[in-house]
Amino acid sequence: MNKLINFIFYIFFTTYALANTNIQLNEEERQWLDKNPTITVGIDKNFAPFEFTDENDEFKGISADYIQELEKILHVKFNIIKTKTWSEIIQMTKENHIDILSCIVPTQQREEYLTFTKSYLSFPMVIVTNKTTGFINGIKDLSGKTVAVIEGYTPHEIIENHYKDIHLVKTENITQALELVASGKTFAHVGNLSRVAYLLKEKGFQNLSISGITKYKYEFAMGVKKENTLLKNILQKGLNAIPQKTKDDIYYKWFPTSYKQVPDYTLVSEIAIFSLVIILIFILWMIKLKKEIRKRVIIEKQLNKNVLWLSNSLKKANIGAWTWDLRTGIITGNSVYASILGLNDEEIKISAKEFQKNFIHKDDLHMVLEELESYFANIDKSCSAEFRIHARDGKLKKIESRGEIFQFDAYNNPTVLFGFIKEIKV
Repeated sequence: MNKLINFIFYIFFTTYALANTNIQLNEEERQWLDKNPTITVGIDKNFAPFEFTDENDEFKGISADYIQELEKILHVKFNIIKTKTWSEIIQMTKENHIDILSCIVPTQQREEYLTFTKSYLSFPMVIVTNKTTGFINGIKDLSGKTVAVIEGYTPHEIIENHYKDIHLVKTENITQALELVASGKTFAHVGNLSRVAYLLKEKGFQNLSISGITKYKYEFAMGVKKENTLLKNILQKGLNAIPQKTKDDIYYKWFPTSYKQVPDYTLVSEIAIFSLVIILIFILWMIKLKKEIRKRVIIEKQLNKNVLWLSNSLKKANIGAWTWDLRTGIITGNSVYASILGLNDEEIKISAKEFQKNFIHKDDLHMVLEELESYFANIDKSCSAEFRIHARDGKLKKIESRGEIFQFDAYNNPTVLFGFIKEIKV
């Protein structure tokens, strides 16, 4: 009789728990969970802040917080395998000793034995070199170079499969990879932006910098053995049931300031301050456009008037305005910006690589790159620099350039840098 009562309470509690998380499991999925109350999870214990073990050997990080939420939603117990290396975890997964990989990037090679949930976190893949190297325009620029990668990680697979002329040196962790670059034994390291920025700051790699952003991203998902699509579907429904506020709280718990925009409107002059205020108004209007479609025509007309006012104000103040699209590497400038560079165009578009190579004085390039690196590491402040340029008309000019992040993507990664330049008379 007691067993029957306990069973009834168990069924009631399970049904209640699932119903209160807005998750709709079908009968087959419920039966699978009943037969598998404990699910084995493989983690990378050295992948902070995404997942790691702390000094007390406790499972921490973003994926750990997601796993805790899934335990409450699905009413299951996750058994964390945290005593093995990442390569051992992968092998155990292939041998069916592990049910889930909690934080992994889907790749063509991994799709041979895994199926994946949708991505729940995204970060750019970046290139790290010695500070004296300068701008690197993607992985293709590493052709013929020696590059340190962490064995079994996504950059390792991508470069090995698609860039055959790059010489790889495989390491066990990111610290070893950065040490190889710092000592000059390898030319570069390709890795995760958040991990790289953290290590450069915490481990004192003073001679290294982020030299380029690749076209690839770390799209973190949960991986399940390919044949177990039922478990993958259950996990996806569980991830979908996690409230957006909870997801936001998890994100900002581990990235409290790195990607938070706190603008400082103290730029080149009073006209620049007013200009940035106008830009903020533009942003507010753009948000309003999405919510009030019927008012689109009126708002667009007002935007055009303010754009014209801003353009005329900058021309009168002889201040060049520019935007740098970090995704494409293209810098767009107004007519004053073009004039300062010795060009006659009303508006120009040049690549950041061309600007650094053909315009910035070679003796000042290192300083400019250091300022950019410092800014991207702490975007709570404005980015500013005074340096010399070789104008297209042959004149050597000294300019002051200031800017800050104007736009972020859905994951709070910076996408557009906006700013002003003016010529300094010497």
